[in-house]
Amino acid sequence: MSKESESIDDLIQQIASEHDVLLSKDDSIMILQSMKERLIKDSKDAQNILLNQFKSEMEAISDQWSAEAKNHSDRILDSTIASSNTEIARVMKEQSTAIIEKWTDELNTGFSQVHKTIQSSRQTAILNIIASFITLITAGIVLYVFLKM
Repeated sequence: MSKESESIDDLIQQIASEHDVLLSKDDSIMILQSMKERLIKDSKDAQNILLNQFKSEMEAISDQWSAEAKNHSDRILDSTIASSNTEIARVMKEQSTAIIEKWTDELNTGFSQVHKTIQSSRQTAILNIIASFITLITAGIVLYVFLKM
């Protein structure tokens, strides 16, 4: 026996037990039952086809949205990277300028101190030379006086 035949036999037994009515397989009510089952089956098949089509369309839309979202996020990421690079370059330039100015000031201060030290050393050397000449002249005078005596 097929599954459909068993289903019909079960239905006939159910109707007989619930309503105390005996039906045969060729009864018009059974024809309606068969038509109803066929309509339900056809409806299920059509709904499955529609559901599969809807699922395919939703997957296509989802893929499209995914691609659009990826493109949008890539554009946002690219613009963020570009603005970050610009900002990094600006900050590096500012910091480099500040460092160079600070080094220049420190070098100028150091050169100024070296210049002052050189001038002081030059003055000390000149004074030492003058003192040496005075000592030499004094020694010459003492020698001249000592020789004249």
